[in-house]
Amino acid sequence: MAEIVKKRDTRRIFVETLNELAEHDPNIIVIICDVGFNYLDDPKNKFKVLNLGVTEESSIIIASALALSGFKPYIYSMINFVLFRPYETIRNAICMHNASVKIIGAKGSEKYKFLGFSHNLISENEDIKVSENLPGLKSYIVKSPEETRKVILETYKINSPCYIRL
Repeated sequence: MAEIVKKRDTRRIFVETLNELAEHDPNIIVIICDVGFNYLDDPKNKFKVLNLGVTEESSIIIASALALSGFKPYIYSMINFVLFRPYETIRNAICMHNASVKIIGAKGSEKYKFLGFSHNLISENEDIKVSENLPGLKSYIVKSPEETRKVILETYKINSPCYIRL
């Protein structure tokens, strides 16, 4: 079996930055929907990880409830599964309650191209165009590992919903 290579890309920097924050904040929780194991499987992570399976809409509601209860939830998945599929639930459960949930959208890589439009963006800014219409949601597109760290640290301090594309 091939060894999994853990390169330092925007996703890895996201995890490293959360680990730094979690040293002082035990309320950080990352919710995943059956993706991200290569990035979130390390038992040394200082934050909690909840894998809720392929339940995007329910995961959004749980993230909102956690945020409204004082936790710092980050929900992580591919853009199509964390933004497009649960759009109405993000609107109702997160945005309309101003729940401080950080939605982390991972862009499909070359490895996902064969899965077509269900796993990939149709246009470069499709996710930003969609997220612009969600009330109170601040959107960020990170372009480098350095920018990832800066955006995660900045949005951690914001007490409102954010969408971050890695």
